[in-house]
Amino acid sequence: MREIRVNRLPTLTYRYLKTNDTPFMFKTPENIANAVFSENKYLKKEFNFPKTYKGACEETIKTALEGHTYTIKIPENVKTKLTIEINTSEELKDFSGAFHVILEESSELELVWKYKGEKNIATILTAVQYDVGKNAELKVSRIQDGFEDASIYDERNIIMAENAHAEFVAAEFGGKEVIVHSYAQLLGNNSSLFESAVYMASGNQKVDFFYHIDCIGKNTDGNIDVKGALSDYSKKVFRGILNFINGCSGSVGDESDIAIQLDPTARNVSLPLLLCTEDDVQGNHASSAGQLDNNVLYFLMTRGFTKTEARHIIVESLICPLIDKMDESIRDEVMNIVKIQLESREENCEQ
Repeated sequence: MREIRVNRLPTLTYRYLKTNDTPFMFKTPENIANAVFSENKYLKKEFNFPKTYKGACEETIKTALEGHTYTIKIPENVKTKLTIEINTSEELKDFSGAFHVILEESSELELVWKYKGEKNIATILTAVQYDVGKNAELKVSRIQDGFEDASIYDERNIIMAENAHAEFVAAEFGGKEVIVHSYAQLLGNNSSLFESAVYMASGNQKVDFFYHIDCIGKNTDGNIDVKGALSDYSKKVFRGILNFINGCSGSVGDESDIAIQLDPTARNVSLPLLLCTEDDVQGNHASSAGQLDNNVLYFLMTRGFTKTEARHIIVESLICPLIDKMDESIRDEVMNIVKIQLESREENCEQ
């Protein structure tokens, strides 16, 4: 194992704050599991990963390219759905792979990622390049659960053409360490991208989010929305960057990070950044972190709910709007995991 530093900010803060990047101990994947596709119709053997790809760090990109490599190409005017499952086992504990997803003009793709793993010390690493063509639409839902002792790296680059639209919604529940790195370029005029994530961190779990959107074309729309709950001694770091580049007149962007700290020992670091070299734009950022509002708890309890039920209602009401955006095939599963984790926490507190 060796130390790597991931999710480095493009504009550095004061060094003593120690928020420029995050150090993690990196274990190279060895026994690599396979990715299972719901269909192979648009799966290509050739692979072309751009040299300009930006990931969490150089080591993670190199490792992904040394694993499985796939190209998924959706032809013009084709509308389809694809599910990719990554299931590890006692024998095949790790995963590393690089994916190139191409949507040609006016195509539509609903992509569902499912990650399930055992309680193994493992590394799960995926690097994905998304090229979303003119007038194309991409919707990506991702759920990962289990992997109790694993380090999970999810990194992607997104290129948006004119009038292209993409929406990413992730449910991050498993993993001892979760590292998310997303870098997007809204190149085409009127292109839009919505990045959302929900999480439930507990124990000593660490979650590290990095989202960077470059607004380049005119009248683009970039949105980052992260919500979740922290308990025990867990820690979450959020780095969100909206970069309005000269020439992107008429563009708008919003970024929001909201965390509920169910225990005072949980830690949250939020770094929403707005960078701008263009006058005619609108950018907003917001962050909120804190323990449950006792006034809200009291209000719910006066309506007949127990304190435990009131806590559950507050957390679920925060994250449900994002879960509702996920593919319908996994919504119930996501909600069940949320309920189980909340109930498990209450049981541990009572013991």
